[in-house]
Amino acid sequence: MGEPQRKLPDRLTVDEFLATSWPDDARHELHDGHVVAMAPPMRAHSTLVVNLAVAIRPLLPRSCDVLTEAGVLSPARAYTCYQADLLVTCEPPEPRQRTIHAPILLVEVLSPSTQAIDRSRKLPDYRQIASVQEVLLVDSEAMHVELYRRFEGTRWLSEILREPTDVLHLDSVGLDLALADLYRRVVFPAEEAAG
Repeated sequence: MGEPQRKLPDRLTVDEFLATSWPDDARHELHDGHVVAMAPPMRAHSTLVVNLAVAIRPLLPRSCDVLTEAGVLSPARAYTCYQADLLVTCEPPEPRQRTIHAPILLVEVLSPSTQAIDRSRKLPDYRQIASVQEVLLVDSEAMHVELYRRFEGTRWLSEILREPTDVLHLDSVGLDLALADLYRRVVFPAEEAAG
């Protein structure tokens, strides 16, 4: 028999959220004080995260890390803590660190259940983090990548890539990666039905 779950308050602070032990293996985020559980990701989602992490890691100086499922606080929302699919930071690690304070690259892999929140909440919030140089949205159901790059302080440029030969260039980490390599071994729903 499992341990009884304690009743959570109607609205959690970030500190309360980070101090909570979750009995299941699901990932959780805090959105405006409310806990949101997320189902385990589809295989395509995980493959895209790993493909990108493997491509980025060798390019980073020893003072930087590429992390998956890392906590990110929203500067615009006091009761919010996101879990980025992948990020890069060069901040020194701290003991028992649960959130990253200075990411330079943030990546969200879009799925049907998360893309609305990733686009309407996370993207604008990520762009308000002063250290962030680039935000990448990667579709898991079609070859479609959106890159948002900061320039001139508060202004942003966007780029959309859709072809296997398109090259994703990330200034923040010095990466050039063809979409064919990013999407290596990813099967799209249309291909799955045909195969």
